[in-house]
Amino acid sequence: MESDHLPLLLRTGISKRSVRWLVIGAGGLFLVGSALVALMAGDPFLKPKELIGASANPQALTILWQFRAPRVVLATLVGAGLAVSGASLQAFFRNPLADPFILGVASGGALGAAGALLLHLSPGMGSLCGFVGALAAAFTVYRLGAVHGVLRTDTVLLAGVALNALLSSLLSFILYLNAHRLMISAVYAWLMGGFQMATWKDIRFLIPYWALGIVISLYHSRALNALLMGEEWAHYSGVDLTKVRRWILAGAALGAGSCVSVSGVIGFVGLVGPHMARLLIGPDHRLVIPMSCIIGALILLYCDMFSRLIVRPAELPVGLFTAFLGVPFFLFLLRRTRVVYG
Repeated sequence: MESDHLPLLLRTGISKRSVRWLVIGAGGLFLVGSALVALMAGDPFLKPKELIGASANPQALTILWQFRAPRVVLATLVGAGLAVSGASLQAFFRNPLADPFILGVASGGALGAAGALLLHLSPGMGSLCGFVGALAAAFTVYRLGAVHGVLRTDTVLLAGVALNALLSSLLSFILYLNAHRLMISAVYAWLMGGFQMATWKDIRFLIPYWALGIVISLYHSRALNALLMGEEWAHYSGVDLTKVRRWILAGAALGAGSCVSVSGVIGFVGLVGPHMARLLIGPDHRLVIPMSCIIGALILLYCDMFSRLIVRPAELPVGLFTAFLGVPFFLFLLRRTRVVYG
């Protein structure tokens, strides 16, 4: 699937397919290097030799294994999951502003996960409840956005904004009423998003849901390409719209819902990540999905790293930090590049 507005990196003498895979590979290597930097950053700062020889230093090993590593891994996974969910939703709704946060999918997931937390359910059940809440929100937006059987992008966006406001208010109300049963830091984390309390247990429960959501999106990447051309085009291309819609929404909800169940509501990542991926490698979702995964992970990894460095020894909430930086960045990106589909 080609675009008339090919990214600058593809306008070279090298074959387009080679350039695209080169960009994805370079992004993957940069992500690995960034993760190593994030492991060193913080208070106290770990020098490269301390990072390498952490096994011989009990204090460095404790800082690295119990605090830094779970936080870095969780931020990477959540960033990747939210970006892939955003890429799927943008193609599904044919709306460049679609995003798990704006459409209320993330808030639905957070509401479900918060309910599991208040009921003292296991982390695995928390992820499952987050998925159910996100899926319910996604289908609600889809139903509200379909006018006489035709999906209208403007109606979808308005319905998503309204639903997001409602679910966010319900989440804040429930957490406020139960603040006496929870630590203040836990309530704050849910409302603003963050990884201060990241553990290996969170990662262990997140990975199955996270991986399944990404696999579903990758498997339906060709259908996402067809949907970008319109439902009629997708129908004549042999896409079973009823079946594919359900799977794509389920995959997006699974990724977003499981992520917010361990991080709280974090915006911006699922909005800008896919746009940046399309700028680099074009609109083909067979490549957009893995590239969005890398870029989303990088965005949240760096936002988390800066959030714990700017006001040391205190920390900025990651959700606040991403929103503060993301909104003007996205508006600038949208104005300067005129990202389009197809």
